[in-house]
Amino acid sequence: DFESDSGVFGLATTWKAELLLMRPWSVLTHLFVHVDVWHLVMNMLWLYWMGRLYMGQFGERRLLSTYFVGGLAGFLVYALASNVFPGLQQGTFAYGASAAVMAIMSATATAQPNYMVRLFLLGSIPLKYLAIGWVLLDYFALGQGANPGGNLAHLGGAAFGYAMIKQASAGRDWVRWFERLIDGVVTLWKGGGVPNLRRKTKFRKVKDTRSSRVKSDEEFNLEKKKRSEQMDLILDKISKHGYDNLTEAEKAFLFRQSNQ
Repeated sequence: DFESDSGVFGLATTWKAELLLMRPWSVLTHLFVHVDVWHLVMNMLWLYWMGRLYMGQFGERRLLSTYFVGGLAGFLVYALASNVFPGLQQGTFAYGASAAVMAIMSATATAQPNYMVRLFLLGSIPLKYLAIGWVLLDYFALGQGANPGGNLAHLGGAAFGYAMIKQASAGRDWVRWFERLIDGVVTLWKGGGVPNLRRKTKFRKVKDTRSSRVKSDEEFNLEKKKRSEQMDLILDKISKHGYDNLTEAEKAFLFRQSNQ
């Protein structure tokens, strides 16, 4: 949503670089700001509904990181579009959780496309159709010009959620950096000193039943490929039969991968 900054105590974000430099925290705080009660209620209902499905598959930690990074993705689309295309500029400030919620909805629908949801009057439909319909509403609303910046932010969040799940199946984690950042901040806050957030890339130390040795890049990449193939099979099974039909071993593997 867009309007003046009155009533939001400097927590709303903006597409104007000179103002954003004066309130860098707003790229995160705007995700929690709502002025209209209906806007807040709808976002929280969607977050509760989609969040439960998403958290059941990927865990609380991944839900939180997807919320923040998906919201940031929506903000970047909004800010870039507003600066590149002046006709899309509407007001100075923006706020709301919609882009973050759209990211979670899109990610959930991509991971569990055939999960059946019950809708009043419409009956049971696959989650993927609900997500597509919601994205199309923002797409067509973009042409109406009532809230172009907001619509672009929503679409940016949705695109991120979709791409994130697709990339995860290829072994690329788009939100792990945020989780590492939060871990570092928490460690620093607790007095643990400045953490080392850099990931070693040349060798990985592993233990086997015979001895402790250094695993070569070739061995590491082979194991990474096998994990990626197993992840593809599990995601394919989820898309066809739903998360509840996974074995306990498959659920455990999925949970471990989402926290690496």
